[in-house]
Amino acid sequence: MSKRKYSKATIAIINELKTDQRAYRYEEDGNKYGLLILYRGETLFYQENDRALLCEIAARFAVINPETIVQWDDNTDIHSDERAAILDKIMTLYKKAYKDDLKIY
Repeated sequence: MSKRKYSKATIAIINELKTDQRAYRYEEDGNKYGLLILYRGETLFYQENDRALLCEIAARFAVINPETIVQWDDNTDIHSDERAAILDKIMTLYKKAYKDDLKIY
């Protein structure tokens, strides 16, 4: 059951973000990650190796909505176990990149 699908335009934006120099880049345990706050601080770009997603945050308050971590850019669904692992990684990388503890709302 899919909650949403990325449009072709959104996928094109995500593909551009995968090489965007503004994104914070990290390598850990043989994996490559990218993180970037977008727009007016309400969207977060997260990349794990060749896959990426967009999720909802409120950067001003350093909070994330984990329910918006639903699909990778190839429209593959993210299930609850994977969502928890992604959320944990986002929170760790966010602290490194933006020097703020990201909280869940």
